[in-house]
Amino acid sequence: MASTSYKNKTVKLIKCFCGCSDMTVEEVQRIYTLTNDVHQTLLDTDATRLLHRYLEQQRAGDKKEVEQFLDIYEKCAEYLQETQRTFAQDEIDELIDLGLPYDLEQDLTRRTLNGQRSEINLGLYRIQGKCRNEIEASSDFKDFRNAILAKMRRVPK
Repeated sequence: MASTSYKNKTVKLIKCFCGCSDMTVEEVQRIYTLTNDVHQTLLDTDATRLLHRYLEQQRAGDKKEVEQFLDIYEKCAEYLQETQRTFAQDEIDELIDLGLPYDLEQDLTRRTLNGQRSEINLGLYRIQGKCRNEIEASSDFKDFRNAILAKMRRVPK
């Protein structure tokens, strides 16, 4: 019978912002690296989830504008994935409920009346671009990045 040798390996874990789960130091470092680019952060499910948790933790009362932009960005991504679904006023209303700015609402409504999915998708991408810019410009995103860095600094070497 062959013997298998196992190395004792210690895995360092870091508490999530909400304290509900632990993440490896490597995962936190990976997400921190992603935060150099808001677009890359928003494309990564784990990074976006961590950003949501951070924003929820920082919130006192209603959602901040940056949280609304994050919700709108994610809803647009969901709509862009649903190629078979008809895009209608209900979807626009859902975005409005999340805080979609009026100018973007009007643009998307105009594109929806056109009826061409490619035009609607361009409108959704335009909304995502605006949301991404607003998130990037917010002090909340910078604070999120700094909070991740602070967590990594507390990890014993």
